[in-house]
This record gives sequence, C-alpha cells and structure tokens, in this order.
Amino acid sequence: MEEKVLEINSLSKNFGSVKALSGLNLSISKGQVFGLLGPNGSGKTTTLGIVLGAILPVNGSFRWFGQPLSSAALKRIGAILEHPNFYPYLNASDNLRIIARVRNTPENDSERVLKLTGLFDRRKHRFQTYSFGMKQRLAIAAAMLGNPEVLILDEPTNGLDPSGIAEIRELINRIASDGVTIILASHLLDEVQKVCSHVAVLQKGNKLFSGSVDEVLSNTETIVIGAEDVKKLEQAILMYPDYLSHTINNGFIELKTKDLCQPGDVNQFLFSHGIACSHLNMHKKSLESYFLELTGNHSGSK
Repeated sequence: MEEKVLEINSLSKNFGSVKALSGLNLSISKGQVFGLLGPNGSGKTTTLGIVLGAILPVNGSFRWFGQPLSSAALKRIGAILEHPNFYPYLNASDNLRIIARVRNTPENDSERVLKLTGLFDRRKHRFQTYSFGMKQRLAIAAAMLGNPEVLILDEPTNGLDPSGIAEIRELINRIASDGVTIILASHLLDEVQKVCSHVAVLQKGNKLFSGSVDEVLSNTETIVIGAEDVKKLEQAILMYPDYLSHTINNGFIELKTKDLCQPGDVNQFLFSHGIACSHLNMHKKSLESYFLELTGNHSGSK
C-alpha cells in the first residue's frame, strides 16, 4: 500500500469575491513527483500556501504524513513559494549557514546541498554575482537543508532561459532519484511532462484531472486512418469492437478506442471489411494538447 504524504480534502478558499479553490481533493504518495498544473489564477499557489500553513482555508482539511499540520511536520518539508531572499553581499556558504541557524539544522549541511545543486565551486562567490539560474539553484539548496522528505517548488523555472530550465529539470530529477517526494506547481506543460510522475490539472480553483502522467498520455492516443471512401471507412469504424469515439479531420478519421490503440488490429479489422487503408498511424498528443482541451484554452490572472 502506498504511503500517503499529503491528503487534501474539500479545500476551499475565497479572496473577496474571487473563488481561488472550490472543494479541492488531492492525494500525494511518497516518492511521487507531483505536478500542480494550470494557468495563472488556477489555484496552484493558493493550494501550496494553505498546506504550508501560510493561508487559512474557508473550508476543508489536509493532513501531512497522516497528521494535521504541525511544527514537526514542517521540519520534514522544504519549500520555495516566493522569490528567495539572500544577503547579496554574502557568499553562498554564509547565506546557507545563516538559514541553517534559523531553521535549527546543522550548519555543515550547507556543503552537502551546495554539491547537490552544483554550486560547491562557487560557494565563496557573493550572491549578487550569481546568474538567475544559480540563484534558483541556491534557493533549492536552502530548501534542502536538513534533508527534508518533501520538497515543494512553486514555478521553479519561471524566468529562466532554456539552459537554466534544463539545469533545474536535471536537479529535480536528481533529488527525486534519492526518494524525495516533490510537489511542483507550474504552468509550463512541457516541463511537467518531462519531470513529473503524477499531475493534477487545475483551472479557476477546480480540479479537472488528477492521475499519473502516463495515464494522461495513454488517454490521448488516437489512430489516424485514411482510405479512398471515407464514408465507407466511417461506417466500418463504428463496428470496431473497442470503438470509443471518432472525429473526421481533413479527410482522415481520428479513432479513439476503449483500450490502448493497436494499429495492426485496426488495419486487420478494416481489411476484413474490404477497406484498404491509404494512411494508418498512431498519434499521441502531448500533455500540452490534453491540457488545452481540458481547460478550453482559457487563462486568467494568478
């Protein structure tokens, strides 16, 4: 049985007349890299603020490690919610030592997290000399002080160039490989697809989907079929045993089946009904395409 790290039950939150969350339910298990995915205004940051005790919900509850939020639970969690504040004239080692004292964690742990984030060689350089990507990595190093079991990141690649995004992605994968549960809020669908094992899609405070990334992508597979007589092809497709739905697009039929699509089986079925396919291939939509379908391509303010 999977060990539950965070369980969220019917969380709701309003900011004046704006409904930020509407009865959110989520369950995150140990070892998952869980992405909260949604456009600005979807409720991602509000959710993280509530479960860290920074924002009070209107209704609902949540439990960390099977218990209500406590100081003991918070010590098992490392988090970055806002842009981190460091002393610009101090170097990385000194900044981390100060944070370690405040959090009552061993000061010598700074060496471990600097190596983890690839900043050890720059540990004596002032924070103000760091690139934006290095500053983000130092923030993750600070969150990892004390070796937390859970790491929470809110838009960790925001504002980074492609090289910086790749560095953060590699770092997240490295931390996850050590068994740390990661909860990641992002609007960058491609990054979520590359680093997350599970995802919840939020829009305007509502959960549209929650499950494994593999499950999402398996539900987006279609077979694109072409034949000389499209009308005859459509009639045959309706009789396919695992038929779920279809659309016609630019003279091709896009078929969805109840189980995983098998082009060979579809081809054999059509051939037995006297139809020779002129085009037959598997098409898998990206997480981005699926997300845009779910949200109706709407966006709002954060």
